[in-house]
Amino acid sequence: MKGWDISPPGVATVVSNVGTVMSAMEGIVEAYSGDVQGAATSAGTLAPGGAAGEHKGQAGLVAAALAEFVEGTANELMSIGVRVGKSANGAVEATMAYQAGDIEMAAETQHRAAGAVLPDMPNGWKADRQ
Repeated sequence: MKGWDISPPGVATVVSNVGTVMSAMEGIVEAYSGDVQGAATSAGTLAPGGAAGEHKGQAGLVAAALAEFVEGTANELMSIGVRVGKSANGAVEATMAYQAGDIEMAAETQHRAAGAVLPDMPNGWKADRQ
């Protein structure tokens, strides 16, 4: 009997690797925040209209653009973990469903080949199903 084109151990390895990367995500986000702040601070104080120099309390065009970029991408950045978690959980659930289906198909194939009566199977599958 031909099996499913899926490797449960392979899925487990990938999900484990994703978990490892997501564990490091907090540090990556903190570094991103610090890097953006550093870039904004180092960008100087070029002000609207092309004026340069000391402008107390004025961040400058590059810093303003960086702040706007961070504000515009904050929701996406915050949702990365949620999306990755849902994807990993979906992969695990799909693999479990494939395994359950594979077991049921194998049992049914063996039953038909042997002409035997099967006991009740998990997940509500009964031997009397045709």
